[in-house]
Amino acid sequence: MAYCTVQDIREEGITAERATDTRLALLIDLATAYIDGITRQWFEPRAVTIMVDGTGGQTIFLPIFAIEVAAVTVDGLAVTDFKVYNRFFPDDRRNPKIYREAGWPRGRQNVVIAGTWGFVDKVGTEYQTPALIKQAAKRLVIRELPLLGDSEGQEDRKRSRIVSETTDGHSYTLERLVGTLDLTGDPDIDRVLALFRAPIAIGGV
Repeated sequence: MAYCTVQDIREEGITAERATDTRLALLIDLATAYIDGITRQWFEPRAVTIMVDGTGGQTIFLPIFAIEVAAVTVDGLAVTDFKVYNRFFPDDRRNPKIYREAGWPRGRQNVVIAGTWGFVDKVGTEYQTPALIKQAAKRLVIRELPLLGDSEGQEDRKRSRIVSETTDGHSYTLERLVGTLDLTGDPDIDRVLALFRAPIAIGGV
């Protein structure tokens, strides 16, 4: 799945003359993969089985929000006496964890959790990609429309990063790329990506 559609991009005024459906679909896939990589999580329900280290404590901090947990095994044995913190209110999405009063025996990837995962919004009974992520995906697609060989289009893309300009001297200053985070340099995109970056899950208690 992807975080926006070809129709979403068309509704932003991008015509077929400017980009074909095929090219837009490719850019949408690239934008989705980029967002996942930068934020270290994803924004749609995905059925995945993950393996985490048993901490020796009662709580394991999870790498991503668990929408629903189907099964848990510890050292190969099924367990059911656990509590998943997966509420939308109060919001557990930025601090996902799983608790077991009996504790999680210490080990390397000895806790296996099967379920459905993703940082999503809940609207009624449906799980949806957050609106800010969808908007960021559309912006990423549109900024990548110029072909690498299109010098005029690449210059327009560079101008979008101007933060100061001297008209008489014909000089300008580009916003610096946030190299340490590998973000885009576009503040409208980068603020969203920074907001949704997953916390680093370290151990448990």
